[in-house]
Amino acid sequence: MSRFSLVALLALLAATVHAQPITIALDLADRDLDGMTVGVRGDTAPLSWEASVSLTDPDGDGVYTVDLAFSDGTGRVAYKAVLEPEAGEVEWEPGSNRLLLPSVMTMDRRGFGEPQTDLPELTVTPAELAEDLALLREAMEALHPGLRLHNTDADLAVAADHLAASARDLAATHGDAIPVTVAYLPIARAVSAIRDGHTQLSMYNQTSYTEAILYDRADRVPFTFRLVADDLGTRMLVTGDATTDRVLPAGTEILTLDGRPVTEVIDALMPYASADGSNDAKRIDLLQVQDLLAPAERFDVVYSQHFAPEGDLALTVRTPGSSGTSTEQALTTPRMTADARRDVLWDRDPDLPRSRDDLLQYSFLDDGTAYLRIGSFSTFNMDLDYEAWLTGAFQAFRERGAERLVVDLRGNGGGMDNAAALLLAHLLTEPVEVTQWQGHTAYQTIPEALRPHVRSWSNDFYDLGDSVTPNGDGTFALAPRSPVTVSPAPDAFDGKVAVLIDAGPSSATFYLADTIQQAGAAPLVGQTTGGSLKGLNGGQMVFLTLPHTGFAVDVPLYGSRPVTPGPDRGVAPDVLVEPNVDAIVARRDPELEAALALLSE
Repeated sequence: MSRFSLVALLALLAATVHAQPITIALDLADRDLDGMTVGVRGDTAPLSWEASVSLTDPDGDGVYTVDLAFSDGTGRVAYKAVLEPEAGEVEWEPGSNRLLLPSVMTMDRRGFGEPQTDLPELTVTPAELAEDLALLREAMEALHPGLRLHNTDADLAVAADHLAASARDLAATHGDAIPVTVAYLPIARAVSAIRDGHTQLSMYNQTSYTEAILYDRADRVPFTFRLVADDLGTRMLVTGDATTDRVLPAGTEILTLDGRPVTEVIDALMPYASADGSNDAKRIDLLQVQDLLAPAERFDVVYSQHFAPEGDLALTVRTPGSSGTSTEQALTTPRMTADARRDVLWDRDPDLPRSRDDLLQYSFLDDGTAYLRIGSFSTFNMDLDYEAWLTGAFQAFRERGAERLVVDLRGNGGGMDNAAALLLAHLLTEPVEVTQWQGHTAYQTIPEALRPHVRSWSNDFYDLGDSVTPNGDGTFALAPRSPVTVSPAPDAFDGKVAVLIDAGPSSATFYLADTIQQAGAAPLVGQTTGGSLKGLNGGQMVFLTLPHTGFAVDVPLYGSRPVTPGPDRGVAPDVLVEPNVDAIVARRDPELEAALALLSE
């Protein structure tokens, strides 16, 4: 035997000895697979995203299997199943990537398209958790431009002490094997204590394991809801009913969940919602279950972790009657996954958005009144051409001879600044000068120790070089931003305009609402926005991944401050419309009604 052959044989034997075997078993008994092959693709050899590894069903029971072997030391493997016809497009398994953990599991058995409900619970030692928390503190001190915008050193010390105490409690309870999931709440609370809307354990940007272990649980409430704060506390109103027997029609008020009053539940979850400064209305807005397009809802995840619900959901509800009366009753209903809830609601209501494109809509309320709904400025998540769509909408308004326009920005959490600026240009009748807030950072160069743990959509944030100048206090200023003159778009609306806002608008939408108000372009109708007139943080973001727990924390790198600091609140409306529970139950829209009345004056 040649030396080359011997070396190859030894390498093969070593790989075989140290391989980590795992079996994938997919139940496809209820699928018609005529002419199709079943395969899996993934991010780690022997899997790849470009070609499939085939599964077989030798005994004909509809369960297709394959045995895989991963190299010793392989940690987490993201994968999906595919169905491949003889000709045509490959059908990918719906939903998020599934996960294999070769070091701690030997089989993943489930239905095609079904979530993983039996993933093993990964654990960390107290020392590993302490390393993650130390990294979190180091990153915030080194990178965050607004760490002390809404907090004193004493405030930050209290948050740090609370986090350290929580870590000690976890170690006392779980010893050297602290489940990763129980570390979620203490970290989320500490991050939210910074009181910055862009600093959070986001529902986006998490690892595949975090998504699988926290997002796919079957303990979610079987309805969507809106939260309204009034003199009676925080009230929960059903907006979409996904229960099997339709026992929660829209307008039903949830009084208790699992025996706890709704106000008590929301108060307990508020510390885990990241918002700017003292803007609690935004925190309440973030705890609603309304966004069927999000990978997960904050309420679902935090409620599950905080209260650890089991069995059916016990509710006390007040159901509206046809004659204006209401009935209070106790009932129980099965919990469900978020995906199942979404699918039921989509099936029952064809008007619900199926994609980010559907968050952009326009229509005519009457011959002289147009309605424009901009539910998001995150145009990078849209398939349509936003600029062409918006231009087409305003051309349609002009062709129809609309004299009045309602622009609905409620619930728009922000996105691309240029998308918001384009809308502004379509609302102007004459040029306006916009004063831009001054930008600054906490760093000039990312510390070497943090570099392996941060990522973003580009790499130009590692070294800002000459683009920043020292302020003399350890922070750095971005290049001065001169006022910008914004001219009306060629097809700008030349009639009367009213803009609807609520606590949802923040980030780019906050800036837009402020600019509209300062320029006198249109009255704002509704409730105070999210954000803070003291200043915001955002722009360039990094995602800090804690190496042991795997949680990803959104950290803004740029701060933006007005020349003269404003009050610690969002943009207040010109016409305040207090949320009205009775109107919501009756399926009325008081904000739209107020805007139409204003435009008709």
